Amino acid sequence: MTVLAFIIVAMLIGLGSAVQVSMIASLGRVRGAPEAAWINVIAAVLSLALLFAFGALRANPPNLPAPLNNTLMLAAIIVLSGLVLAISVRGVSPVLAITGIFGFVYLMGAGYLAPRIGIALFASAVTAGTLIGAVALDHWGAFGADVHRVGFVRLTGVFLLVIGVVFVRYGR
Repeated sequence: MTVLAFIIVAMLIGLGSAVQVSMIASLGRVRGAPEAAWINVIAAVLSLALLFAFGALRANPPNLPAPLNNTLMLAAIIVLSGLVLAISVRGVSPVLAITGIFGFVYLMGAGYLAPRIGIALFASAVTAGTLIGAVALDHWGAFGADVHRVGFVRLTGVFLLVIGVVFVRYGR
């Protein structure tokens, strides 16, 4: 993959981060901030356990100490975290249960992309993607948030942040 492709992926991760923030805010309005964080973390644990389990089934167990490298232990974590997540989201939109997947993707992206393109470029591209996503989500009032229409000043801010990514990329 080229650096440009890595930057685009990092910006997409940032878009996901904006969606995650919007979803956590929605959960926070209904349940409270600690409960929203709880649902987010449980969904991230479930995502990571699923990744490890699929790897273990393909003869590539996680490089963790026993018993966390055991397929049966991973299956137990999947079942338990899935059950806890299902109970935790009762009474709210089920789509909000996936908030942690975005955080999981962010962490995986940081682990894979940052060593290849540099921390500053990864962070600036993710930040630009987050702002682009946040401005769009605000414009639409996503997940029940207040509507904040896109205007010239907001678009200028987005443009300047994207230019900042270019400066970080070529300012080496």
